[in-house]
Amino acid sequence: MRSFLLKLMGLIFIPVLFSSCETTYLVDTWHNPDSTILRHHKLLLVYISKNDSNCSLYEDGFAGELKRRGVASVSGHTLFPEGKRVNRQTLAKGVEESGADAVLTMKKIGVERQTTLQPDNEVIYPNYWYPGAFPRWDLYGYIDGCSYYEPPYFSIYAIAKIQVNLFDAQSGKLLRAATIQTSEPDNAVSVSKELSTIVINSFIREGLI
Repeated sequence: MRSFLLKLMGLIFIPVLFSSCETTYLVDTWHNPDSTILRHHKLLLVYISKNDSNCSLYEDGFAGELKRRGVASVSGHTLFPEGKRVNRQTLAKGVEESGADAVLTMKKIGVERQTTLQPDNEVIYPNYWYPGAFPRWDLYGYIDGCSYYEPPYFSIYAIAKIQVNLFDAQSGKLLRAATIQTSEPDNAVSVSKELSTIVINSFIREGLI
């Protein structure tokens, strides 16, 4: 009976473990040792890309999370010409028009494809059954308790890195930098939400916003 309970707990625990895995997480951070920690009250959000159709989604994702925390922000796509790359002139104009005291930039810095081999999995359970051992089992109880053989397969997935920088709007100095990695770069909705939560929580802990 002890063996049965241990196997049952394993079957329950494994799905929970995998479902709790984060797909987006912080890789490393940097802060300017010469900068003084000042609380920023309004951020200009800029996703740097030449042709990424998800720019507005990332910027608005950050804006929504900042608003929820009581911090004002302006999404760059509301200020910059649509479909054109942000340059020094347009950025300076955007900072002036927005009245932001800090600029938060986001930029995808690399995507790589990875392949893993998932080995075959055969959990022989129940490897025996008779009414004496499981008196309450019937046809349906037996079916519910059965495990199945899973053949090996290859899994191909993408890993993307996103760099997030926080600049002082007045001096232009870099204050903070972070590298975020995600295993679901094509799921922009989910990644933008997780990205904004990770970064903003970090800024709040440091007293930056």
